[in-house]
Amino acid sequence: MTILSRVIGRLRSELNALFGPDSRPWVRSTSRGKAGSASAEHEPRAGRRPRRSNTGPAADPVLARYYANLELPYGAGLDTVSGAWRRLVKEYHPDLHSADEQKKRTATELVKGLNRAYEELSKHLKHT
Repeated sequence: MTILSRVIGRLRSELNALFGPDSRPWVRSTSRGKAGSASAEHEPRAGRRPRRSNTGPAADPVLARYYANLELPYGAGLDTVSGAWRRLVKEYHPDLHSADEQKKRTATELVKGLNRAYEELSKHLKHT
C-alpha cells in the first residue's frame, strides 16, 4: 500500500467523521454480516456461486488503488472516471470549507489525491 493511498484513506475517514457518513448517500454501507442485518439472518442459497472480485489476477494493483480512490470498480471507462472525479472534486473542494481551516487542509489533501488518481487513470486509459 502506497503512502498516497494511505493518506487518501485516512482523509476519507476524517471527512466522514467531520461531515458524517450520510453526506454521500450513493455510497453503499459496508455493514454486511452484522447482527440484525438482512444478510446475517439467512444463509445464501445452495448452489449460488461466490462473487468474483473486480480485481482479477491480471489487475494492476496501482491502478486498482486509483480506481478505489475514485470509488469505481476496476476497469471503468474514461467517461466514468472523469464523471466520478468531477463529482468527488465538487463535493470535497477546499473552497467549500473556507471557514474551517482544518477541514480546508483535509479537503486540499484529498483533492490532490483525487487529481493524481484521475491523471494516472486518464493517461492509462488514453494509451490503451
